Amino acid sequence: MPNNYLVTGPPRSGKTTVVQTVVDRLEARGYRAGGVYCPEIREDGERVGFEIVDVLTGDSRVLAHVDRSGGPRVGKYRVNVAGVDGICGSAFPRALEAADFLVIDEIAPMEVHSDAFVRGVRRVFDDEVPVVAAVHYRSTEGFVGEVKDRDDVETFEVTEATRDRLPEILETTVLASRDS
Repeated sequence: MPNNYLVTGPPRSGKTTVVQTVVDRLEARGYRAGGVYCPEIREDGERVGFEIVDVLTGDSRVLAHVDRSGGPRVGKYRVNVAGVDGICGSAFPRALEAADFLVIDEIAPMEVHSDAFVRGVRRVFDDEVPVVAAVHYRSTEGFVGEVKDRDDVETFEVTEATRDRLPEILETTVLASRDS
């Protein structure tokens, strides 16, 4: 039975909302989440970047920003590889020790520039702790493709028809994998 659950869908389909709702539902039952999430950074109503946040500690760094002068370019953003490495190097091991399930929002082209992120994702996917991860919709190559092609993942696509049902489905699925 898979214990790694991927949430995918086109941009702005509601992947993050689905993942956050699953986290909220499981935490309301007393389960502890660990991992990382990547909220937007907005200035004057415009998205200018992303943070990467350790779910257990709240520690955060800039993941990518339009005003960065260095780092790999993904679209209009430059990735802060050292910042991602700093968060992921401790967030994933800490989550495996202290959390009941892991959340990763999101496995996408920006994050995979970090070796610590890639190593951490591989490690948590190989563990028995359930993982709920948003994954980039279009990517099929490289590390994102590798994650999607694993035998131990089940993928859920967010659409207008599935968006409202998916949190409950994923909550039930994660709980079943914990009990097996």
